[in-house]
Amino acid sequence: MRRVARHCLVIVLVAAWVGVDHYPDPRPFFNSLVRLRNPPVDAVVAAPMAASLPDEYRIVEEHVKTYVAWKPAWTVYGLPWYFPTVEEVIADQAGDCQAQTVLMASILEAKGLPYTLRYSFDHVWVDYPGKEVTAFEDPATSFVSDEGEGWLASLPEKFPLGTIVKQRVAYHWTPMPFVQKLLIVLGVTVIVGYGERRFVGRLRRLALREHPVWTRSRPARRETG
Repeated sequence: MRRVARHCLVIVLVAAWVGVDHYPDPRPFFNSLVRLRNPPVDAVVAAPMAASLPDEYRIVEEHVKTYVAWKPAWTVYGLPWYFPTVEEVIADQAGDCQAQTVLMASILEAKGLPYTLRYSFDHVWVDYPGKEVTAFEDPATSFVSDEGEGWLASLPEKFPLGTIVKQRVAYHWTPMPFVQKLLIVLGVTVIVGYGERRFVGRLRRLALREHPVWTRSRPARRETG
């Protein structure tokens, strides 16, 4: 029982260390969680932009992708993950798939055009009638969707694990500043190394038994006489 408690404590401490390293001010993280559950679609803010565009999904989508240059949250906000408001997206003119999604949804909302928000494990996008299905935007990979009546959760038909891991690394780890990478590695090493020192010691002893360190034998003593 104590061993299980120790393992759980190590996991909690690692999560806490990563959280402090990524979000010294935790408010953006909790705000993003709220917006994830209730996307900040704002037809009023997007109305001027919507008025300048025709009522055609593809043209709206192309405009949004051109207007909002794709950049990870690390680059735009200095955070690993952040769900922006429409005002922030319009002001920054940059962001990730969540930024593009919330702006496009707001424009469609202002125009009164139906749409569906879809979430997969590595992407967020706006689905609409006639939208082309791609490997990156495939409803079969979506596990959450919202058609304006609340979130509907279901198991995805497809689960491309390799693509998901690749996207998470490219989005969260690759653009992360070097100092924060270093702090994560050092912190996790210290926490796991100390908290699991008995387990690490057993692994070390096992490794030494399997791969012994050979010492050079002493030279034979020369006989005299």
